[in-house]
Amino acid sequence: MTCHLVALVVDANDPLRLALFWAGVLRWEIADDPQDGVSLSPSDDTGVGIRCHPTQEPKRGQNQLHFDLKSTSLEEQRQTVARSLLLGARHIDVGQRPEEGHVVLADPEGNEFCVIEPDNDFLSDCGFIGALACDGSQEAGHFWSEAPGWPLVWDQDQETTIRSPRGGPKSAGEVRH
Repeated sequence: MTCHLVALVVDANDPLRLALFWAGVLRWEIADDPQDGVSLSPSDDTGVGIRCHPTQEPKRGQNQLHFDLKSTSLEEQRQTVARSLLLGARHIDVGQRPEEGHVVLADPEGNEFCVIEPDNDFLSDCGFIGALACDGSQEAGHFWSEAPGWPLVWDQDQETTIRSPRGGPKSAGEVRH
């Protein structure tokens, strides 16, 4: 039996503001949520929604998981970055090197995300949300492949990536040194 990832839950001090930000960046619709919080429904082939859950706790440190947004051209990458900044994102430094082609931003609540350069072959078969990227060990990647029954689509150089048999974003992890 395989599992299906339904939604990524993000803690938010202002759930509506955060949902409006991500709705604008992703061009998704805000959906009715019977529980407290605000949900976004994908309007593309992502297959994974986002739920902004209210919390009073401030964000502490770098998130263990972040979105990698795919670009098909340099112009699309520039447009995504400009739209994100207009909606309230800001540039941040998480140790990226100048020669790397991706742009690292934080949403209005400080949650990191990357806008990936167009020549990234790893995400070539993915939609706009190309990956849910995280830090982790190779052992964790194997565990998360077996737990939901999702195949490993990458396993080398201390990096693993899994993906739902239905497609959608890749879930990529790597060991940080």
